[in-house]
Amino acid sequence: MLARRDHGRAELRVKMARKFGDGEELDAALDWCQEHDFLNDRRFAGFFVRSRIERGQGPLRIRSELQQRGLPEALVKEALEQADCDWFALARETHARRFRQPPADRKEKARQLRFLQSRGFDAEQSFNALDLAGEEDLD
Repeated sequence: MLARRDHGRAELRVKMARKFGDGEELDAALDWCQEHDFLNDRRFAGFFVRSRIERGQGPLRIRSELQQRGLPEALVKEALEQADCDWFALARETHARRFRQPPADRKEKARQLRFLQSRGFDAEQSFNALDLAGEEDLD
């Protein structure tokens, strides 16, 4: 499982327990993997954050997905801070890739806003992306 991609300890434990059963051997195997640095939650969180940024996902969605994978909040926060990403610029890029035109009316603006928020951007980042959508064409 680790040959395909990095996993967090909790995520790998669930997968292995499903496949091989839950027991002391499982925890011993996971401990061995951690001792030999095959399993590293900090490294996994960093890779995960970078891959999601490349997909155009915002911090709220990334945080939620990492928490679902069993990573502690402190590690999630650290990984997001180390990503050193301009979330406002990423929201604008994500919006520009999906929508060619700025919203023409309130209904379209609401639709585009829902899209950005579903991608994990907060309200401030989303509104900023919508407000600046037409201005890049004028520059």
